[in-house]
Amino acid sequence: MDNHLKESYQDILPQFGNNGLVGYTTVTDLDAIKNSLRNLFLIRKGEVPGKPWLGNPVTVFLFDNIGFFEEQSIKASFINTIENFEPRVRVTNLSVDIESEYNSISVYMEYYALYGTKQKAENLRFTMTYNDLSSINTRIIQGV
Repeated sequence: MDNHLKESYQDILPQFGNNGLVGYTTVTDLDAIKNSLRNLFLIRKGEVPGKPWLGNPVTVFLFDNIGFFEEQSIKASFINTIENFEPRVRVTNLSVDIESEYNSISVYMEYYALYGTKQKAENLRFTMTYNDLSSINTRIIQGV
C-alpha cells in the first residue's frame, strides 16, 4: 500500500436545483473516492483549462464503428485515467459492453479503494449513450 495516502479524504459534492447551484455537501473517504472517479469519467479530455490531459476520451468512441481494437482502446483509456489521476484506486477487473446500434458504451469496473490503512473492494458501472436530442447521457451506478 502507498505510504503517501492520507487516513481520511474529504471532497465536496455540489447540489443543483431548478435555479442552479443551491449548495453542497461534504463527502469523505470511500464516497470521496467514488465522487473523484465519477468526475474523472465525466470530464472530457481538454475540457479543463490548463490541464488538457485530464479526463477521459471515451466520448470520441460513441460514433465510431467499434471493433476489437477500439474496445481495447476504451479499456486502456479508463485504466490510464485512473492510474494517472486517482492513486487511491487499484483496478482488478474492467469489461466493456458496446451497443453500436444504440451509440452506447457501458463499462463495468471492479476495484479496490485505498484510503489510509483501509482497503475496500467496490464495483461501478458507467454507461454513456447518445440520444436523439443531440446530447450525451451518462449514468454511473455504484455498488452494482
